[in-house]
Amino acid sequence: MLLWALMVIFFLTTCALGYACYNLIKKVEVYEDWLDMFRNEIDQVYSKIKSVDDRNLFEKDDDVGFVFSEIVRITKEFDEKIK
Repeated sequence: MLLWALMVIFFLTTCALGYACYNLIKKVEVYEDWLDMFRNEIDQVYSKIKSVDDRNLFEKDDDVGFVFSEIVRITKEFDEKIK
């Protein structure tokens, strides 16, 4: 009788842990998809910034160049962190 009770407890615990693992795997997959979309958005923003400044006009200006270079630096830094 004690053996049956332990087997039922073990079975229920195994089922609960399996269900929890399944849910966690689904959440991780959603976050991975979100991260890939976000990485693609960062790449698009970086290429749009570079296409706007194709003649390096913003980089040569003092005030605008500082802001532009900081935006480029932050974009690159963030892209490296999420890879």
